[in-house]
Amino acid sequence: MIAIAAGVLLLIAAAIFGAKTLGHNGASNVAYFGTPLEPAKTATDAVLTGTNGQPAHLLDSAYPATFLFFGYTHCPDECPLALASLAKAYRGLSHAAQARTRIVFVSVDPARDTPAVMARYVKHFGAPISGLTGLEAQLEPVWRQYGVEVDSKTREIGHGDAIYAIDSTQRVVLIYTPDTPPSELLADAKQLAGVK
Repeated sequence: MIAIAAGVLLLIAAAIFGAKTLGHNGASNVAYFGTPLEPAKTATDAVLTGTNGQPAHLLDSAYPATFLFFGYTHCPDECPLALASLAKAYRGLSHAAQARTRIVFVSVDPARDTPAVMARYVKHFGAPISGLTGLEAQLEPVWRQYGVEVDSKTREIGHGDAIYAIDSTQRVVLIYTPDTPPSELLADAKQLAGVK
């Protein structure tokens, strides 16, 4: 409960004070809208199943900016809100920045979120979103690594309901609430991608 309360307070502070600075990669501080994780956490890779039914990595070093979100296709509110914001931000990037930015959506409901269902769902957002699913035994370690607690009956996310930003060194450096404005995600994506 203390960790959850601390996380909520951190996100509220981010909303109140606007852009924050984060020193990463040994560079001088850069302003970001997302809440910085200090210290940044090493992102954990996993091989899951992509929308084409083939094995797919959670992380890809070809993308210096990765935005990661956990949810499910039957989610009525926060999942479509977060993915719509991410997609809108992505569409606002230059072609060069888009080529360096990736959106990843990992299922917490693998029984219903088959690769075909995930493919149809992510297509609706109008941006290339990597939908990943798999067997529950494959997904559970990933959920744990990112602090996501899933109720096995309701599929509700009990903790970790956040968008994670992963930088070029594959560290989780920023977090966002699902209702973060696309303009803020866009500004941070430009910074993380390293091109305008």
